[in-house]
Amino acid sequence: MKQKRSIFTIFSLFFIAVSHLSLMSNAWSETTEIEPEAMQVLQNMSDYLAGINKFTVTSHSTIESMLDSGQKIMLDHRNINSVQRPDKLYVTRKGDKVDQKLYYNGKTFTLYNNVSGETKTIQAAATLTEALDSSIKELNLVAPGADLLYPDSYKRLSNALLSGFIVDTAIVDGVECYHLAFRNTEVDWQIWVAMGDKPLPKRYVVTSRWITGSPQFVLNMKWDTHPDFTEALFNAPIIKQNK
Repeated sequence: MKQKRSIFTIFSLFFIAVSHLSLMSNAWSETTEIEPEAMQVLQNMSDYLAGINKFTVTSHSTIESMLDSGQKIMLDHRNINSVQRPDKLYVTRKGDKVDQKLYYNGKTFTLYNNVSGETKTIQAAATLTEALDSSIKELNLVAPGADLLYPDSYKRLSNALLSGFIVDTAIVDGVECYHLAFRNTEVDWQIWVAMGDKPLPKRYVVTSRWITGSPQFVLNMKWDTHPDFTEALFNAPIIKQNK
């Protein structure tokens, strides 16, 4: 009998939670407006990021992959991005089915795949912005969340928006944040931006609008805006190229 009451309590709590979310969603339902306040938070974040010349962002990401049956499989990765503007980048990405390192030193982009042992190096543009654009195409990089590494992240994130608003405030990793929600033609996305004079993004969620099952990408971030690294970090070690 005690177990039955426990199960009943769980279902009651679930019903209350769903009812609460339903009431909240009615307040936001089907907005087609772009709130200036939400855009200002996004602009402040972008400006602040653009003003940091040297940083490391460590993140945990999950990507939902859809099977042909419609079942979702969640893949987890730990990522470390070290940036020294205008022309240095070092990335490690390790987790389910992925173990990669990427080096950019202002001259070349090198992608090392520790799973296959394959190494690819291409000549790269002299600035990180141009180098990222070309390397994502030429190396077929999967780089969710890369928009946040660009100094013009506001322009990229605000492109073709259909709606945008401030959901509320929220606590992420102990930090009070603005919770923003946006929609464009392809995806719905949310971002949590720290309040105060250091408006760093703390969480980023992208949900597909048109893929069956609406798979999501979730990125939780921790920032170090005064990292201790040398330029040697961005130079790929000499590794025999695979033909």
